[in-house]
Amino acid sequence: MAWQYDHTHFKCSDHEKTAAFFTENFGAKEIARWETNGMPILSLEIGGCLYNFSPKRANETVDTSTGTVRHGVYHIALKTKDLEAEAAKMKARGVRFTQEVKQLNPKTKFAFIEGPDGISIELLQRD
Repeated sequence: MAWQYDHTHFKCSDHEKTAAFFTENFGAKEIARWETNGMPILSLEIGGCLYNFSPKRANETVDTSTGTVRHGVYHIALKTKDLEAEAAKMKARGVRFTQEVKQLNPKTKFAFIEGPDGISIELLQRD
């Protein structure tokens, strides 16, 4: 049996605010909105990948801790061709950097930002 990546789903304290963050900072495109079992879901496409966002339900909590490594999704990574320029735009919009742009090796630069609800996002440039 062959498997293929389909999507990543985030539970958010405010799924509209989170979707707006990804649209503003990564050029995400809204694909669809629907409801499943009483839960609204908003789908965005970023770089050919699908990301779903929904609000937490009354009996759920959203883990916003970023201080230590935890089980589950550690971070997502999005890459660009000019990390320095994109980082400058994000800083101008007030995005919080948890790791400034750093040269990892001669062909790779990276940085980390904190998205809504503490989502850790790695920014990459691979030449």
